[in-house]
Amino acid sequence: MPRPKMWVAVAALIGMLAPPLMLYVWAEGDTVVQEGMVVLMEFTITVPESQLVIPKNVSQFTPGHNELLPNLEKAITGMKKGQEKRVDLSSDDAFGPYDESKKGIISSERLPPDTQPGTIFTTEEGVPFVVTELAGPVASIDFNHPLAGKHLVIDVKILDVESPTQEGMSVEDRQDVTI
Repeated sequence: MPRPKMWVAVAALIGMLAPPLMLYVWAEGDTVVQEGMVVLMEFTITVPESQLVIPKNVSQFTPGHNELLPNLEKAITGMKKGQEKRVDLSSDDAFGPYDESKKGIISSERLPPDTQPGTIFTTEEGVPFVVTELAGPVASIDFNHPLAGKHLVIDVKILDVESPTQEGMSVEDRQDVTI
């Protein structure tokens, strides 16, 4: 009769291990987007009024570090790995209204000779601008974000959510992409 006693011992051992294993699996699958976590997401941006679609991109960010549009970050807070969401942002909630005062004119001699309208440059201070028009000796430039004044629909899928110390998601080693 040693076999039934052995099965009882194995069953008891499994019974003792099962709750911790279940707790571990539950904790792993319950990680949500929240401040301080490292989040990997896939997103597509649509500008409905112009039928412009910016195709799928992947971005890694840490909530609370001002790496995303604040209203987008707020909308995806609490999501878990594998979840998807459509976030509808007014122009005020996205990149703000278009500001005519951010337009200007510079000498086209200050630009490279092969510059075309739509080319994006950065000032010495690191501020991006777009060349909107070239007319002889002058170039029209715009310091507005290209999506300023636009209503945006952002389709998001959370690919991963981990603490910043977990292997493979180190905050120091990641490449930032800001939207």
